[in-house]
Amino acid sequence: MLLGCVSVLAPGSAQAQAQAEGTGAEASEAVASESTAKPGLGMNLAYLRDWSSAQPFLDVMKTARRWIGHKPGQWGGVSYESLMAQDLLDAQGWPKRVPGDLGSIGTVILTDLPPEAEIFAGEYLLRFKGEGIVEVSGRAQNVRYGKGEVRFEFTPGSGPVVIRIQRSDPYGKGDHLRDITVVKREHLAAYEAGAVFHPEYLKVLQGLDTLRFMDWGNTNNSRLASWDDRARVDDFSYTRQGVPYEVMQQLAGAVGADVWITLPHLAEDAYARGACRLLREAVPEDGRVYVEYSNEVWNWTFDQAEWAADQALALWGDRDQGTQFYGMRAAQLAEICAEAFGPEQREQLVNVIATQTGWLGLEKGILTAPLWRDKGPGYRPPHESFDAYAVTGYFGVLGSDKRRDMVRQWIEDSAEAARAAGAAAGLGGEALEAHVARHRYDLAVSLATDELLSGALSGDAEGSLNDLRDRVFPYHAGIARDYDLDLIMYEGGTHVVGIGAGVDDPELTAFFTHLNYTAEMGMLYARLIADWRAAGGGLFTHFNEIQKPGKWGSWGALRYLGDDTARWQVLEAAK
Repeated sequence: MLLGCVSVLAPGSAQAQAQAEGTGAEASEAVASESTAKPGLGMNLAYLRDWSSAQPFLDVMKTARRWIGHKPGQWGGVSYESLMAQDLLDAQGWPKRVPGDLGSIGTVILTDLPPEAEIFAGEYLLRFKGEGIVEVSGRAQNVRYGKGEVRFEFTPGSGPVVIRIQRSDPYGKGDHLRDITVVKREHLAAYEAGAVFHPEYLKVLQGLDTLRFMDWGNTNNSRLASWDDRARVDDFSYTRQGVPYEVMQQLAGAVGADVWITLPHLAEDAYARGACRLLREAVPEDGRVYVEYSNEVWNWTFDQAEWAADQALALWGDRDQGTQFYGMRAAQLAEICAEAFGPEQREQLVNVIATQTGWLGLEKGILTAPLWRDKGPGYRPPHESFDAYAVTGYFGVLGSDKRRDMVRQWIEDSAEAARAAGAAAGLGGEALEAHVARHRYDLAVSLATDELLSGALSGDAEGSLNDLRDRVFPYHAGIARDYDLDLIMYEGGTHVVGIGAGVDDPELTAFFTHLNYTAEMGMLYARLIADWRAAGGGLFTHFNEIQKPGKWGSWGALRYLGDDTARWQVLEAAK
């Protein structure tokens, strides 16, 4: 299976040098004009939460938060897990009753959406089946109640729309409140005709080759193991167990993209078999299904890393070899998936193995698992079970301890330069302050661009685009060749975010957020894509499509549905 590629921009060319001059549109044109045969562009889809600024479903109840029980006179007091333990929720997650010690059982939707996300403003209709009382408040305005429905107006901003179930099946007839839907009035006809996804969201994804559903599947820290416990289409919300595979495939089919799933780290053999059989039946004849075991099993931020280390200790007496266990278990599940697809459809399956990109050499233990070989049983070199070798393509460590003071100085110098330039132009008072507000980061952005390109200002190239081009990408391209695997990217893009103490530094957060949506960032993206393709990289999978920026990062190429940014324009051109 070939996922090969051609360079978009010649390394070292003027277009490939992501300088501070130019616009996102110019960067997009450079990518498009010099592409002769584009490899695929993939996209990670941001996790689904009530505060998701993508809101991809017409029924926004699908992004509702898990239920909590509200004790009388207070917010909360009883967790979702406790509600489950008391058998207060049905199989789909709807409250069967509200016990006497609770005032209500509630959830929230449309939380803290950016005011600029005007696409979500308007009238909504909440409908439900069953007997009970539903109350809507919070950011909901002009609330009107009718039989089996609630109408309300919504404008994006701080806070959520609050939904409380005051009574459910009050007469004990088994007719509890259920099947709550919340749909914007203008989309009602489409929803009733069977539409599932917001039409503008579909436009965003149109033209992408692959959708990676890692976050949609709630992969990190997942507790799923049994196929019987998987997410279901009729779940009350897809924030609970993740989005069902059927819905993932439906979205991919709607935009003509391939599906990339990440199996839970606890997945039993039957889980992998069931998922692959389901997707085998659903995938179109010209489509493919990428299957990866978990996500970043070496990343100690996630439970899967701890679990893999424990498994390595139990099997081999060495807790430091969790990545070898990852290679072994990933290979075992890959073989199960290959069997599920069968020889007739094997070419439609892409079994993926990944590595910690910055740790050169770690991949060899993953790909060969020598402890498995030496201590058995059933050894087969893991790399023989895979089709693709996946790495990241992140750049930018401006928020690290080493660079933090340097960046703060840039910000200070940049504001002073903006003030001096305004004063030299004869500005004063409010006009001068407005000039400073508009240009306070200009110098800092220019300096940051140079640092992101080469590490020239810190003297450390690691994490720069040049480092990816000259060291990281060529190394992993060589590994892919050595093991006869296609080189693909599972995540990539800007990694300009506060780290450690920098996370809670509002000055750094404000600058990083600004920088991530400048024209200069668009030019850096053009350079990144060019260097990846020049190194022989295939599928380039960005992280991610739409997400509101903040102190934890500016991951979304778009900040909200309906947005446009320089780096999004570059990605559009690379489709």
